[in-house]
Amino acid sequence: MDIEHPFFEFPMEYAGQAVVCKVVMQPTSYDVIFDDRFMGSIAHTDEWTWIQKDGVILTDDIIEEIGFRIESQYK
Repeated sequence: MDIEHPFFEFPMEYAGQAVVCKVVMQPTSYDVIFDDRFMGSIAHTDEWTWIQKDGVILTDDIIEEIGFRIESQYK
């Protein structure tokens, strides 16, 4: 595992397809990769919500699911 940029993976559904979501920790956000394809970066706001910073536009429910997985992973 990359110590500088820890990551974890989990299965999820996206656009009706089963994908492997890889979440890679960055200094101020998390990179989101589906099946080895960079989809974007998400970040936690001061209001305790998740937002997408860049990349392919993901739906709010996908962003929330990924954010929940991040919170669960690093509790």
